[in-house]
Amino acid sequence: MMTLSDMLSEMNTALENAGIDNARFEAKALLTGLFGFTTIDIATRRDLELSDVQIQQARDAVKKRKQGMPVYRILGWREFYGLNFDLSEATLEPRPDTEILVDVILPYAQKFAQDEGRCKIIDLGTGTGAIALSLLHNCPKATAIGVDQAEDALATADKNAQKLGVGDRFQALQSNWLSDVQDKFHIIVSNPPYITKDELAGLSVEVADHDPMLALDGGEDGLDAYRTLAMEIPKILLPGAITGLEIGWLQAQAVTDIFVEQGFSLIAQHQDLAGRDRVLLFEIK
Repeated sequence: MMTLSDMLSEMNTALENAGIDNARFEAKALLTGLFGFTTIDIATRRDLELSDVQIQQARDAVKKRKQGMPVYRILGWREFYGLNFDLSEATLEPRPDTEILVDVILPYAQKFAQDEGRCKIIDLGTGTGAIALSLLHNCPKATAIGVDQAEDALATADKNAQKLGVGDRFQALQSNWLSDVQDKFHIIVSNPPYITKDELAGLSVEVADHDPMLALDGGEDGLDAYRTLAMEIPKILLPGAITGLEIGWLQAQAVTDIFVEQGFSLIAQHQDLAGRDRVLLFEIK
């Protein structure tokens, strides 16, 4: 017999011995994610007996984690903005820093919806669809197009849209940035690739081996995508449109300069939970 408490202890020890930071947190995350337990269950149902199947699943998950697979890749989903998003090989894990972009864009989307009775959103490099779908979930009058080059990512985003009940307001579109986009929008959002060539070489195994390179590689200086977006976005702007971008924490001035050169004005700059520059908002008067 193995209890929930026994399994937590076994998993914690195995992860600690593998040199994994926050081993106990990750062991709890795997247990709750794999079997639907809550953190309260782990604290109050310590003597709950696990089945042989559950024991094997837990041990398999620990083996994968020791080999460098991140917790949420093992689970196949990750929570973002209070919603659960399925992952695939072609998508980044949506991370808490990106929630800042949703936080700061959402009031603009709601205002467009209130003033005009609609809000048209485009998410460039949509991946799981996390940004666009979180906005749709919180702005019922909004519609969104999620653009990505990867078919697998678009399939994942569409699946997430259906699962979250916003599929009738979301369209997945395969395009190299804006090359196949025909419409115009109130809200443009993007978390583009912004890792520099030098930084790519130093990425952890968890990122380098499991996140798609297409969503990471920002070119020599990490700014290739921003240059493309700054040139292409003006053609899809409705009057008063807002563009919200996630950036690398040292890129605020460089990205601002790129967009200002194309006629944009910086209207807001926001920091992440660590106090680092993370989101820029632009408009064209």
